[in-house]
Amino acid sequence: MKGKALKIISLFLCTILIAVGAVYSVASNDNGKTSENKPADITEKVPASTVPESVFKDETVYVIADANGTVQKIIVSDWLKNALSADKINDVTELENVENIKGDEEYTTGGNNVIVWDANGKDIYYQGITEKELPVNLTVSYNLDGQAISPDELAGKSGKVTIRFDYRNNQYETVKINRKDEKIYVPFAVFTGMILDNDNFSNVEVSNGKVINDGDRTIVIGFAFPGLQEDLGIDRNKFEIPSYVEITADASDFPSG
Repeated sequence: MKGKALKIISLFLCTILIAVGAVYSVASNDNGKTSENKPADITEKVPASTVPESVFKDETVYVIADANGTVQKIIVSDWLKNALSADKINDVTELENVENIKGDEEYTTGGNNVIVWDANGKDIYYQGITEKELPVNLTVSYNLDGQAISPDELAGKSGKVTIRFDYRNNQYETVKINRKDEKIYVPFAVFTGMILDNDNFSNVEVSNGKVINDGDRTIVIGFAFPGLQEDLGIDRNKFEIPSYVEITADASDFPSG
């Protein structure tokens, strides 16, 4: 990994209740996957009036970002699950440059961001791009031997490195609970991963997750649930539900960007 940028992958899995005849409690309507140096995620509500009850939509979002988590590009993949083998599927999407990525089924466009797929009884897998604001924000911070440091300054240095991914859930609804207004956050599970070269990193640990070493590389997977602590109303002093992932390692010649 010497001379190459540190590879970081974040996977956002999003779960959101949606009315489409059968709500998301039956089938997840939106799944967001992310990549830091690829992080991300997006959620899009599909009106029940335009989606048949037999069709459910899973969404995967890949976000290309810099080392600080600043978004540079968002690529969205959607899977329309055609449970009853419908000939046509009406879908609502704000994506641009939509293309079928697993078949030759075509679509026509209508008003109000509706596209009609000639599904011919098949599931539809398509991809597009968006500039829509993400429902979960990511901030990445770095420490070397206990001192804050920027990614550029960290390149080529050695010591005890801590990389922290903080997630902020921006998507919520205000509801009345016991006559009080309360914020209820859309539930997101965020999985953050890194592939580290063993020539550069050793003694790798993760705050919430697992470390796998194949001899040449160390693969780190961590998870977080931003907003869930607030939804459940659990006292952090009694039990903390993580909204961040923190990875520590002994670094030698930290890879440059």
